[in-house]
Amino acid sequence: MSEPQPAEPGPGETAAAYALVLVLALLLALWGAFLVPLKVGTVPVPLSVLVALVGNAALGWSGGRLYGRVGAAGPGLVWVAIALALGTQRREGDLVVPGSLMGLLFLLVGAVTSAVAFGAVRRRARPAA
Repeated sequence: MSEPQPAEPGPGETAAAYALVLVLALLLALWGAFLVPLKVGTVPVPLSVLVALVGNAALGWSGGRLYGRVGAAGPGLVWVAIALALGTQRREGDLVVPGSLMGLLFLLVGAVTSAVAFGAVRRRARPAA
């Protein structure tokens, strides 16, 4: 006896899952940005870079599984928009992601990982006419 196949998710379920991926990208950018200045004593801890690397790869892969290349681009675009906004100094002087080595690595690694996740997703084959 063969086991029953799981049902394909409906469009509403897929959209809800993708919305969750985008919200997680937003939260990942916030969390990583506030980890940039983390230090143990005087030694900077690159935890924010690790969060950007692993998180953006996972979210790009998840978005790609849901909606192909367009889906893989969404989390990266959300992450980059939030991270760059937090790396821009406000008129009041507020700045979350400083221009230090760790801050620049966070932005660079996160953006490159998002681009690699986008490029790694295969294009979906068009149905034959």
